[in-house]
Amino acid sequence: MSSRSDIPNRLIYTCNCGWIDIGHLVSVEKPANRHASASYLWKDVSLERGLQVAGRPDHHLVMYRQGMRKFGLSRDFTKFYFIRKGLPLATQRSVALAIFKEVSMGFEDVQASLSAFTDSGFSEEDLVSNLLGFYVAVLGNVDWRNHCKPVSAEASRVVWDTLGPVGSRKNRQFVPKLHACEECKTKHHITQPQFPPIFSSIRPAQQGADFFEATEATPGLPVPVHMLSTLFV
Repeated sequence: MSSRSDIPNRLIYTCNCGWIDIGHLVSVEKPANRHASASYLWKDVSLERGLQVAGRPDHHLVMYRQGMRKFGLSRDFTKFYFIRKGLPLATQRSVALAIFKEVSMGFEDVQASLSAFTDSGFSEEDLVSNLLGFYVAVLGNVDWRNHCKPVSAEASRVVWDTLGPVGSRKNRQFVPKLHACEECKTKHHITQPQFPPIFSSIRPAQQGADFFEATEATPGLPVPVHMLSTLFV
């Protein structure tokens, strides 16, 4: 749940990427967020460090989750995927993005079901901020500020005051909603904002030979799906 007081330390308006939650761009690897950050997911995929499952020597099993802890509530959305070993880098990136997007959407659905407690579900900045954080983690040399063009705290507050809280305007896509901001013209000389192409440079893979979700119907699982998380430490 974002508030006006989050500007500018956590929330900022940008000319080309709309509202951005800066906290979503920081993918710190700590025990508390293991299996729950873009960096962990990417290393699981790229380093092939998922679990080895008997009967599937050509694949490794990864877990990815997103969660929340607010108002005494604890909710998460978790999925498990088999990923084929030996994939080229470009394919690994596509697989990681597909997993990341699917879990991001699932978690936003979870938050949306808690609308009596929070307006965070599909808040305008969430999915776009997630996506930028993924690209920063995977490509490693992305200067999101240079691409997105943040405006000042004062200009961000004008956008907020004109349109209202970001949580009241839902966005179910990984592309931003862009709004009028005078500073985009005067400071950044942007008259026609455009979502930076770099943030659509990876195409998400389709489930199939390269990766697929582990479900109750998947043969050879060591334990039922609802117990798989106990195998990850």
